[in-house]
Amino acid sequence: MKPERKPGLPSVYKAREDRQRGKFSRATPAFWLWAGSGLVALLVGYRFVSGRQLGSDKGELLAKQRAVRSSIGPTWFPLRDRIEGLTVQAASRVEEDSVNSQAAHWDFRALPGLYLRLRVADARDVPTVRRAAFSSQKDGFVGCFLREPNPRASAGEVDAGVFAEQPWNWQKAYEATRILTDDWTKEVDEAPDPLRLRVFQEQYEKAIVSEIPLAIDLAKRAQFFLLVLDEDSEEANALADGGPASLGLLERMPHYARVHLWNLATGKELVRVRRAAEANFVFAGEHAVSDPEILDAMKRQVNNCALAKEVDRALATATDAGAP
Repeated sequence: MKPERKPGLPSVYKAREDRQRGKFSRATPAFWLWAGSGLVALLVGYRFVSGRQLGSDKGELLAKQRAVRSSIGPTWFPLRDRIEGLTVQAASRVEEDSVNSQAAHWDFRALPGLYLRLRVADARDVPTVRRAAFSSQKDGFVGCFLREPNPRASAGEVDAGVFAEQPWNWQKAYEATRILTDDWTKEVDEAPDPLRLRVFQEQYEKAIVSEIPLAIDLAKRAQFFLLVLDEDSEEANALADGGPASLGLLERMPHYARVHLWNLATGKELVRVRRAAEANFVFAGEHAVSDPEILDAMKRQVNNCALAKEVDRALATATDAGAP
């Protein structure tokens, strides 16, 4: 007897029988070509759509930044350029000491102001100042010289206090207004993916909500600019691990420092002195500190306070001279 012919295509029944026996038909080259083309098209489409969305999000963020920059820039940029110009000028040459009579009688210690401390070598030009300013800290010199109600600074704690305490560390000004810089704009424009862009969006929101308003307020109210420039010393450089000594190392060693004070309202330099100050400490009682980090911090503190006292003496000399 002839086998009963099944309706439909024989290949369909053969494929079904192969599957039941655990066999699978091998895909043809045409199938893989079709599948590969579809996958490529899918990836290209996804990249196109996500790229357009990323570009749109970047454009929206940068548009917000330009709006903020246009509204805040006229207040912030002139002050920034002025402070940077004074810093570079002070570092460019060593001049004779000068204490104006106004400094001796002006109660600038009770007024809001700005503070910056750098190595002289890090103040040679504006780009270097902007990079090095991020290492500037409110140190023991501020706590001893200004005698502000800041026990943490007087105890030698670096950068004790932030925005609300005076004087305002100029480092914080750069941090608060970073979203207004060309570098930030470039980084946003080059963000490779939405995750990275989200970081910049969060930076923008934080700056707008809290940092920039406070920075502009303090910039408007600042009455003086106090600048300390530390000169390198061979002794400190010898202890450095290659290259010049850091600011923290310099503060522990005998070295010259230049102290400048400007009245921002008049633009006049009231104090310009160059001093080398060093002090020592002794432990009272039986329990002497042996931790190297604590000892280094204590040495920085006493040296900074000694420098502050040297500047105080210069101010006192101007007062004793009977300046009007």
